[in-house]
Amino acid sequence: GLEGWAALAQTDMQAPRVDLARHRLASLAQHGTAATGPDIKGKALTIAGAACTGGARLRIAGRSGAGKTRLVETLAGLRDDAPQTMAIDGIPLTAIAPESRRPLFALAAQDAPLIAGSIADNLRLAAPGLDEARMWDALRVACADDVVRALPEGLDQWLGGDGARLSGGQRRRIALARALLAGRPWLVLDEPSEGLDAETEALLVMRLRDWLDTSGSGLILVSHRPAMAALAEQTVPLG
Repeated sequence: GLEGWAALAQTDMQAPRVDLARHRLASLAQHGTAATGPDIKGKALTIAGAACTGGARLRIAGRSGAGKTRLVETLAGLRDDAPQTMAIDGIPLTAIAPESRRPLFALAAQDAPLIAGSIADNLRLAAPGLDEARMWDALRVACADDVVRALPEGLDQWLGGDGARLSGGQRRRIALARALLAGRPWLVLDEPSEGLDAETEALLVMRLRDWLDTSGSGLILVSHRPAMAALAEQTVPLG
C-alpha cells in the first residue's frame, strides 16, 4: 500500500514539470518551422541592463527567490515570464520567439532532466551522430567520466525514468556533458556544482575554463559557490 501511495505522491510532484513540457511541445507544434521573428546571431546580450559580447562570461547573482532560474530559462527559450529587460543583438527579447532563442543556448538546468534510456541516448539528445570519443571528452570536462566508467554497461548503461539510477549530482554532470556537446554560442549553467566536494568542484572549474577557452563559447552562470563564481568575468545582480 505504501509503495502505491509513494508512486502517487511522485506523480503529483512531477506534475508541474509535465505541464511545462506540454506547454513547450504545444508551442513547437503551433509555430512549426515557419519564420519566427528577426534574424539573430546571438553574439551580444543585454541582461538586466548589463551588456556583454559573444564569448563573455557572466554570473547571475542574487538571493534565493530573486528569479535567477526564471531569467536563464526565459533567455534560453524555455519560458517567457522573466520580468527583467533582455535583448539579443540589440533586439528586445519580447520580439524574439522562444523557438528562435533555443538554438543559441545550451542549458544545463539545476533539476538536470534525463530521459529513460542509456547514458549515450541522453548525450545524443545534444546532437545527432555523436561518436563515443566526443561523448567521453564531454564527460571528462563535466567530471562525469569516472561515474560512467564505474557503471556495468558504461555508455550503454540503462537509466530509469529521469535518471533514477544516478544521484542528483551525477545527473547534473551528465546534463552538463550534454550541454557541452550541443555546441551552442552560449553555455548556461544553473548550479552545476551543487552537491560536489571541494576537490571535484575545483577540477570541474579548471576543466570548464579550459573548455571555454578552446571553444570560444560564452558562459551564463547561476551559482552561489565562490569556486564556480571564479569562472565569471562579469556579475549581473538581481533583486
